[in-house]
Amino acid sequence: MGELFGNLFGYQKKSEARANVVIGTLAGLLLGTAAGLLLAPQSGKETREDIARLAEKGYEKAVAASHTVVDFVKDKSQEVSEKFIKRKDKAAEDVAEVTEEA
Repeated sequence: MGELFGNLFGYQKKSEARANVVIGTLAGLLLGTAAGLLLAPQSGKETREDIARLAEKGYEKAVAASHTVVDFVKDKSQEVSEKFIKRKDKAAEDVAEVTEEA
C-alpha cells in the first residue's frame, strides 16, 4: 500500500534516491569534464600534459590514502586479536572454575 502511494505521489525509497544522486553526480562530472576539455583555451598537447600531471597527483594521493587505510586496518586487527585472546583466556578460566565446582 505504501509503495502504491509512494509511486502515486512521486516518493522514492532512500536507497533509490541515493543511487539517483550518485548517478547524477557522476554524469555531471563526466559531462563537465568533457565540456572543459572541448572548450579549453589550450592546445591538445598542453591539455594532455595537464591531465597526465593531475592523474599522477591523483595516483600519489590514492597510494598515500591506501597506506593510511592499511595502517589503520593493521592497528584495529591487532586490537581485535588481543581482545579475542583475552576473552578466550577468560572463558577458559571460567570453564575451569565451573568444572572444578562440578
